[in-house]
This record gives sequence, C-alpha cells and structure tokens, in this order.
Amino acid sequence: MSYLSMFEFTEEDLKSNKRGFFSASQKAVLKGYAEGMRSTQRGGIWVVVFFLFLGLCIILGMSLSNESSRRALFSDPLILIALAMIVPVVLGIYALSIWGAYRRADRLANAELKSVEGAARLDESHDDGVGSTYYVIVNKVKLPIPEESSGSVFQEGKRYRIFYCETSMFKYILSFEKLD
Repeated sequence: MSYLSMFEFTEEDLKSNKRGFFSASQKAVLKGYAEGMRSTQRGGIWVVVFFLFLGLCIILGMSLSNESSRRALFSDPLILIALAMIVPVVLGIYALSIWGAYRRADRLANAELKSVEGAARLDESHDDGVGSTYYVIVNKVKLPIPEESSGSVFQEGKRYRIFYCETSMFKYILSFEKLD
C-alpha cells in the first residue's frame, strides 16, 4: 500500500510543503473541511426552531387546558415575560454556537503549515464511546493517524519529517517523508 494513497497527498503536495506552503489541493481540502463545519452548524437551525416552538406550544397547551392553569399563567406578568424571553435566549445561544463554529472554520481554512522531524513513536488510546484512536508521536507532537497505518506506514523508531496543520481541536497530516 502506498503512503500517498493512504494519506491522499501527492509528490507535488510534498514539494510544496518542503518549500513552506500549502499546495492548491491541500488548500481546497482545508477549505472544504471548513465549509463543512459551517454548513453543519447552519443546518441545525430548523431543528432548534422546531423544538423551541414545539416546547412552547406544549407549555401553552397545558397551561390553557383548564381554568386553574389559565389563571396561574396570567396571574403574574413575569411568567409571560419568562415565556417570551425563551425564544431570544435560545436563538442567541444558537447564534453564539454558529459564531464559534465559524471562528473554528476560519482558523482551519487559514491554518499555518507546521513541520516536525524526528524518530516516530506509535501510540493508541481507547475510549468506550469512540473506540481506539491511533497516533504517531514525533518530538512530543502527537498526530492522529488511521488505524490501518499504525505500524504499516509509520514504523517505530524510524525518522520522519511530517508536515501538518492544526487548530485548537484538529490536527491533520498533510504530507510526510521517511528520512532513514
């Protein structure tokens, strides 16, 4: 199995990374990931609006179902104000989550090319909810790798130069070369 097909980089990508910049295809992939983050977050608005209004309808329906509930609902104006404030508060929280997703996406689309060089060490962590995650560690930089490349692409103790980018929660290997 070829390194290039498993990690989806070409010799041209590696040459660009060695010169210190992203190739056009790598920029396109990062922008695609960023746009996916944005559209996923935007796409949830209809779910939020549906459940927000469904919840309000259920609350109002139960409150208006009998005389004593109606009296309790309209007895204090703070109850009506609280019900009216639910909509802007929930939509405001959702707007903040969209803003956060856009910031993360912008950081990814404008990520800095980084490189690390040294002997590789392989590691694995296990989470009951997610399963196993495999890593290659070079000079204290821990990069996630596909399970099938654990031991077959990166070999313990061999020297590599790895080009990658990272944001706060995302590390992505762009290209690499074996130095030994």
